[in-house]
Amino acid sequence: MTMVMALALFMIAGGHWAMLQSVAWAGMVKDFSRTGSIAEAVTKTFDGKHPCSMCKKIAKARAAEEKAPVTMKVDKKAEFFIAVTNLEIPLPVARPMIYGPAPFVLIPERFFAPPVPVPIVGLARIF
Repeated sequence: MTMVMALALFMIAGGHWAMLQSVAWAGMVKDFSRTGSIAEAVTKTFDGKHPCSMCKKIAKARAAEEKAPVTMKVDKKAEFFIAVTNLEIPLPVARPMIYGPAPFVLIPERFFAPPVPVPIVGLARIF
């Protein structure tokens, strides 16, 4: 369930576009480095003047996604929900809480206050 929620958040945040763009940039660096140095390939990749076909498709798809409305049209009417309002939900039953003994604590230890002042072990080592 956590993975599904993480994937949904990734998709909502536009992570799929970032991944596709990264793949496109890696391909562009590879293609540009065939004809020049790596520095020139990286410069051509990120200058924005030499987009590849995949970059153009990604930009077009992102623009279309941003123009799309976020809301959905709902054809259902509220009449169904209004008809169900006479449903009675039972109230929770009030019962006293019964707590068991504290784990790993002997009964005589619970009734004594801690020593005053509380000893601080290792304080002398700090100063």
